[in-house]
Amino acid sequence: MSDSDETPHVLKLPAVLDLPAASRLHEQVLTLTEKNIAVDATEVSRVGAQCVQVLLSAAQSWRDSGHAFSVNQASETFAKTLQLLGVTDESVVPMEII
Repeated sequence: MSDSDETPHVLKLPAVLDLPAASRLHEQVLTLTEKNIAVDATEVSRVGAQCVQVLLSAAQSWRDSGHAFSVNQASETFAKTLQLLGVTDESVVPMEII
């Protein structure tokens, strides 16, 4: 079974995705290189653009490497913030608002 067929690793996001969280999020994502990722953003109550940039970059990098990256669950705040920022990348936009 190839890596791209594996069950995704769940990456649970913290409630606050601000500037300090961006660095930690980047480090977390890097530890999951070569693994499929399913993001759980259900507890997110505040989203900063820096963390959105980390997620967008990760989604593109995972897509380029042939691995899955998706946001399967998200809070209303997370989903609305992505919409306000004009994010349309289907890998980052929660499935329920596509």
